[in-house]
Amino acid sequence: MPDRISSKDNHYDKLRELMRILRRECPWDREQTLLSLRRYTLEEVHEVIEAIDSAENGDWLPLKSELGDLLLQVVFYARIAEEADAFNFGDVIDTLIDRMIYRHPHVFDQAKPHDLNRQWDELKDAEHRDRISLMDGIPPLPALKYAQKQQQRAARVGFDWQEAADVMLKMREEMDELEVEINSNAGMERLEDEFGDVLFTLANLARKLDLDAELCLMRTNRKFARRFRGMEDAAASQAIPMDQMDLDAQETLYQAVKAQQAMESSNG
Repeated sequence: MPDRISSKDNHYDKLRELMRILRRECPWDREQTLLSLRRYTLEEVHEVIEAIDSAENGDWLPLKSELGDLLLQVVFYARIAEEADAFNFGDVIDTLIDRMIYRHPHVFDQAKPHDLNRQWDELKDAEHRDRISLMDGIPPLPALKYAQKQQQRAARVGFDWQEAADVMLKMREEMDELEVEINSNAGMERLEDEFGDVLFTLANLARKLDLDAELCLMRTNRKFARRFRGMEDAAASQAIPMDQMDLDAQETLYQAVKAQQAMESSNG
């Protein structure tokens, strides 16, 4: 570690000095803006999620690395703000501490709420009294996550299904409506509308089951990728190109890989 960084007294100052140096001496870092960094921040968040799965399986090193990359994004934004005389990294930390103390009166101020989640929502609402609708202020999240945020907000005033079974009934109704549009050769707009209703209802079902729909789909994406790579490896070992297999043969291969990976997972 260079002396001009290692000479700092603590990790906080070392990190701030690192970012100051990068912004001053690296052409790429110097040209970044708040807008240009957004896509990298999104990528880092997803990489942290992937690393969490590794940590759950006992491999913690990827999480340590990815959390560092995500922290760098925070420091980067704070440095740009400091250069604009708006705020600095210390201000970000102080604001976070103040906000968490405010939102935890049951920890810091003798409060005894009956419902912690309701208390959290009410305190957040008090911070945003300028909002007119419960739909205001939802960040631009991925669509499934956004849907669940909307549903959570609506549920706060009682606009919600009572049980997951009720959502299942609604899902079957939406599937039937989609099937009607498919069978009638409906146009793209009608298909998008009905397919969107199905996805929205599925997201609502996930919420009622206390699941995150976005994470569920990400998990399934990774699972499918592992299985498909296994199919490719198995086909290569048999010297049979996959594009020369018929669908039945591919499905047989897929099921064999699925069973093999499930066995390895249970033994691992």
